[in-house]
Amino acid sequence: MARLWLVMLPWVPGTWGARGGDELQGMLDAGSDIILEPGEVIELEEALKLRWRGQAIYTRGAVAVSDYGVIRHKPGKAGMLIDAYGIGGVRLHDLILDANRMEFGEPEGVLVQEPMISLGGAGATGQEIRRCIVMNSRSAGGWGAIHIQEGGDGIVVEDNVVFASGADIRGNGRSPYEKPFGWGDGISTASRNTLIRNNLVYDATDEGIMVQGGPGSIVGGNVIASISREMLGGIALIDPFGYYKMDTPDGKRFDYRGVVVEDNWIIAIGSRIHAGLPMGGAAWHPNLGGTVLVGATVRNNTISGEAGGYGYVANGIDGFTVTGNHSDAVYSGQGDGLPGRLPDPPSAFLFERGAVGGSQLQAEFKPAIEHVTKVLRSDRGRGVPVDALGYRDAGYTALEAEAIVETAWLEMLGRSPSSAEWAHWAGWLSGTHANADSLRRCLMTSREFIERFGYVNPLELHGWRSSRWLELISSSVGSSRTPDGQWPEARALHLKLIQTLERDR
Repeated sequence: MARLWLVMLPWVPGTWGARGGDELQGMLDAGSDIILEPGEVIELEEALKLRWRGQAIYTRGAVAVSDYGVIRHKPGKAGMLIDAYGIGGVRLHDLILDANRMEFGEPEGVLVQEPMISLGGAGATGQEIRRCIVMNSRSAGGWGAIHIQEGGDGIVVEDNVVFASGADIRGNGRSPYEKPFGWGDGISTASRNTLIRNNLVYDATDEGIMVQGGPGSIVGGNVIASISREMLGGIALIDPFGYYKMDTPDGKRFDYRGVVVEDNWIIAIGSRIHAGLPMGGAAWHPNLGGTVLVGATVRNNTISGEAGGYGYVANGIDGFTVTGNHSDAVYSGQGDGLPGRLPDPPSAFLFERGAVGGSQLQAEFKPAIEHVTKVLRSDRGRGVPVDALGYRDAGYTALEAEAIVETAWLEMLGRSPSSAEWAHWAGWLSGTHANADSLRRCLMTSREFIERFGYVNPLELHGWRSSRWLELISSSVGSSRTPDGQWPEARALHLKLIQTLERDR
């Protein structure tokens, strides 16, 4: 029997929209916590602003994701959802935080350049966000769904799922009004001693995790995957952030000492990750050439998937230790490089001669023959065509197209495509330059999809995906918890989600 899919959570039994943002903001102003009842839905026109040290927002008695209360944007143009900037000790836990990007309604099509969840800032010590589902960021300009701004210390981002942050360079994930460019990070930090651990980040469009200096920060045990949207960077250490400029005569060295990136898994499943783990500003953009990031450790990470761009790329670092990292990804599609000078072809381990200082690089690294400046394949200028909406209109590599088809079939139909389907639709993608969203909308009109899910208007693709993935996450978190009932490891949760897609027919 066909199942009908609702655009919101099908399991939530609680009170919908009974309390408004003004009432809740008044509680925060008075020093109270906000405690949501299981299944309660709060709709906001403006961000909730925490005011007092130690304030918390959470769901009462939540055990399963299906218990979580929901805080989401109303239709409109707001960007930020939760503002805890500069407030120490705040806690967000056991919540669904939904910026409701598909209901962005600004007729000018310009998204707000601010984070969805704003943490950090001077005085912001000991903040925590744990066991939350953070989705559909309505921010732009590279701001993170979870962004930790400079000035904070000892902030913890642990055991969360971040889903769908921004639209990519081909327009995957765009809301109906949105115009370029609204890409965004999943998680980003510029605060010292941040712990970003055991998070699952799907379909960010700038970087999955962005580290902007933040000496002493640890990024460990996370999974970053591209399901349907292109991601510029998996985990990026590329920003010569002025807040951490070192006192050197040339003023071009920036402090990353004590930053450790370890035991993460970056997976280009169904769309390109342009650079899995770039290190140094010039790897990202020629405007950052000559800057040097100093002192990070990158160890025991893995890059996988059939739609990789480049893997571990180093250009503009010194004193880095890069050891024990692994790649079993497939790489294709040369980056944009410099005007008239393409970079080296895609590879797992590349570095720029004379631009790694005294760093210790594992033996797999090879020196570039041409260069590895701007290995991203993201330009919409210098002769790269764009479509009528301003998104990149350029061909895919054959490997990218095959990965897109494989993952679209898995997500939408619960199976792999036949060889004939694979050949036809990969050829269609390459020939038309259509994006992954367009392919999924085609599948939504198929008899097979309708027999499984009932008719869903293809224009409601992202509402349907949000509902489907929330249900999958809810069931998978519950069945993947550790024996003592703790949040599952991100790797185990990701594998469970993919296995559930494969058998959920």
